[in-house]
Amino acid sequence: MLILSLPVKAQEVITLSERSFTQLNEITLGNSSWYFQPISTGRHQRPPVDTKWWTHIRYTAFGNTNAPKNWYGEGWFGAWVKADTTLINKKLSLRINHDGASEIFIDGRPIGGYGKVGHTIASTENARAPRQIIPIWLSDAKPHLLSIHYANHKAVYADFAGFEVWIGNYERISARLSRSSFLLNAIPLCAAAQIVLALLHFLLYLFYRKRGIYLYYAAFVFFVGVSAIGVYFFYQAPTPQLQWIAELSGSLCKVLQLWTGVMLLYKIGLGRPPRVRAIALLAMCAGYLVMYIIKAIYFAEAIWNDYFYVVYLFWMLDAFRSVLHMIRRRDKGAGLILAGVIVVMLTYFLTWEDVFGLWPYYSWAMRSFVMNTAGLVLPLCLSLYLALDFSRTNQELSAKLNEVETLSALALTQEAEKIELIAGEARRLETLVAERTAELKLQAERLREMDVVKSRFFTNITHEFKTPLTLILNPAEELMASTALQTQAYAHLIYNNATRLLQLINQLLDMSKIENGAMEVAYNPLDLVALIGISLNPYKIPAAKKDVLLTFTSPFDELWIKGDQDKLSKIISNLLSNAVKFTDRGSVNINLKKVIEDDTEFLCLTVIDTGKGIPKDKLAYIFTRFYQADPFDIRSAEGSGIGLALTRELTELLGGHIKATSSVNAGTEINVLLPYHPASPVNEVTGTDEAKKTQIIGNPANITRSADPDKLLILLVEDNEELRNYLHGLLNDHYLVISAANGQQGLEMGMECIPTVIITDIMMPQVNGYELAEQFKRDVKTSHIPIIMLTAKADTDSRIQGIETGADAYLAKPFNKRELIATIENLIDSRKRLREHYTQERTWLHNNAMMPAMERDFIGRIRQIVLDNVDDESFTADKLATYMGLSRTQLHRKLKDIAGQGAGELIRLVRLEKAYLLLQKENLNVAEVAYRVGFSSPASFSASFSRHYGFPPKEVSNII
Repeated sequence: MLILSLPVKAQEVITLSERSFTQLNEITLGNSSWYFQPISTGRHQRPPVDTKWWTHIRYTAFGNTNAPKNWYGEGWFGAWVKADTTLINKKLSLRINHDGASEIFIDGRPIGGYGKVGHTIASTENARAPRQIIPIWLSDAKPHLLSIHYANHKAVYADFAGFEVWIGNYERISARLSRSSFLLNAIPLCAAAQIVLALLHFLLYLFYRKRGIYLYYAAFVFFVGVSAIGVYFFYQAPTPQLQWIAELSGSLCKVLQLWTGVMLLYKIGLGRPPRVRAIALLAMCAGYLVMYIIKAIYFAEAIWNDYFYVVYLFWMLDAFRSVLHMIRRRDKGAGLILAGVIVVMLTYFLTWEDVFGLWPYYSWAMRSFVMNTAGLVLPLCLSLYLALDFSRTNQELSAKLNEVETLSALALTQEAEKIELIAGEARRLETLVAERTAELKLQAERLREMDVVKSRFFTNITHEFKTPLTLILNPAEELMASTALQTQAYAHLIYNNATRLLQLINQLLDMSKIENGAMEVAYNPLDLVALIGISLNPYKIPAAKKDVLLTFTSPFDELWIKGDQDKLSKIISNLLSNAVKFTDRGSVNINLKKVIEDDTEFLCLTVIDTGKGIPKDKLAYIFTRFYQADPFDIRSAEGSGIGLALTRELTELLGGHIKATSSVNAGTEINVLLPYHPASPVNEVTGTDEAKKTQIIGNPANITRSADPDKLLILLVEDNEELRNYLHGLLNDHYLVISAANGQQGLEMGMECIPTVIITDIMMPQVNGYELAEQFKRDVKTSHIPIIMLTAKADTDSRIQGIETGADAYLAKPFNKRELIATIENLIDSRKRLREHYTQERTWLHNNAMMPAMERDFIGRIRQIVLDNVDDESFTADKLATYMGLSRTQLHRKLKDIAGQGAGELIRLVRLEKAYLLLQKENLNVAEVAYRVGFSSPASFSASFSRHYGFPPKEVSNII
């Protein structure tokens, strides 16, 4: 360490001696001779040893308006100090008070500091340490440089951006600060007692709401306690921001203390606060609260007198008159209230505001202690008063209760025999009820079990329907494309029946969702008139075949509402289906209008037919699940008995209701009333052009590895053999397809072959689709592969779970062939665009933020391995695959899928990237660089470099 012995004739020196210490046993250096040097880049980053060229200043506790010249929030401050013979080798104390961050040195040797000094606001951590001391010793009478690296980029208090420093007698200063800490630490105890009293009386108020006095008392004492906490943190806050908050809370609490205290005294003395005076008090207090908040935020540096003590005196005297009313009424405990009010008034004026200047600055700890301990007097007096009042109330109630108990005892004696008889009968009834209740619980439990089994059956059986439906619908579409008339007829028959079966399945699923509370309503703008018109189309041909006139009447050309299109379509379709089905001649009319019921506007949808009608004794049951008016063996039309039940439940789900009227051989009228929620028209843009598909050529084979690693390979994982074979044949014309019969087999084949796309079912033996997707996405070899989940589980929760486990697309059975092919094409195309981006971008190796994290880490590992072997000419793709723990084919497929480049190309790019850096930063010739990055000859290196960067390697040094 450097001990300064340089002459400082041109620099002022502060001499320390016992005589120079004040009565507080220390001397302040804030107004002494200081030297200042602002921080600039590259200068004075180490503790200075001289201040010859620094600016001379006289005041370090500066604010924003009187800061040293060139002060921009950070700088070095230095003062030369020396000790006389009385202080040599004597333990001294150094204290610093600031709102910033500091590093303190003597002769270049660090002795302490507070906070963290930084060059910006973000890198600086401000701190306060007004009552912490640093021990120092001066070993000789020579001048020593006290230097402080100080930063305060944004002062919390505009008038205190700098710092103050004191040096004094260590033992005496330490003892004085210990006494101050002891007094300050007593303040939280006072605050805790006050808050406990507040909580106690607030609980009393909750149990006894008629005594509003408890609420006023709890609020008053609470603010007294919070104010005490604010005082404590104002002096003890470790950061200036916390001190600012504590100061603001103290100002706000004194206003709230005044309001709650005066209202409490009004309540005690007068029974109820005077209306005019209470409003005036509230307005005044609100004004002060707003004023204190505005000042703290916008005018923190302003020094002004708010004359609050005058307002405080006025209102406390007014409240004092209320206490005099109690004394004149000779209320018990009035003397306690009087004494408490007097103590509070004296405490406020003599300690808080210190109107008469009784407390010098150095007695702030004792002042705070006296102020907060005296603040307990009024809460204690009020507690005693309320306790006495509560005791008197209890005594009066006890006397009345004794009287009531005496009268009741006589009546109870007379009724004892009757009660005994009633009790016996009650016990008998309780036993009977318990037995019956147990039976009902057992029956209810059995019914719940049956309900669960039924719901599970419906759900499972409908899911099982969808796989064979897939094998019906898609081949039927293929048959319908045939030119043979008979083939098309059969295909239409298959397709129509499969579609009807699918409709029945969807109805069962909807009923199951409604029953389990899982059916959600999605409100979106729609044109109800257009929706009804579209819903009519499927029934025009069946109606025309039966010579039934199908009409739609509405006073609106269009009617935009907020509604659930799917559920409204099902309601309309079910009503039209029933009407057309049971009408052999005449007409079916659907009518739309608005109606008013109970001052609420509804939409009324009416379907009227001229069919055979429904008997009155069966009309009440037509909306019951699985009910059919016709006997099973003589039904006049097909039906499952769930259409109208589903219609009723969907209507009620949308907030409406449905009713029916009918007469035998005269027709049926069904009215659906739905809440009317108007919506603004939406411009809908539809398109009929189909997206162009990319032609992909594949070879029909069920293989374990592709002979050509660049071919598009599809892995199909499906446990249903028929569906697996159908999908294999469906995709075989477009791609190279391999298939697996279960999840475990699919996992092994995927890890081995690294396919381009994976198509998987969810419900499979050994490993299900969720587990399969999660393992593929978690493994670095296969994390890039798009996964399509093709399954019967089409509910929202299943879709979300599939996406969470890594699925890129989700298709529900029965799927559409074109939809499946388009989904595969879109996933392949998105990967292709990303690969094209990397192929065209020369700097993609280190600018790959668009990649997923796992792929980015994979490329990073490859890049590092190549860099570690960059000078090895024999380092090839085979060696790279070995380092990565993959086969060459796996590595090739992985890199081709995520970057469009093979392993050899990637090795070459890393070599060229390394060569560019060597040419740019090191003084090497082209030949040296070529050999250092693994090229066999400079000519080959120059040719590769020029092709990649567009200029020869010798021109790198000319590029800035």
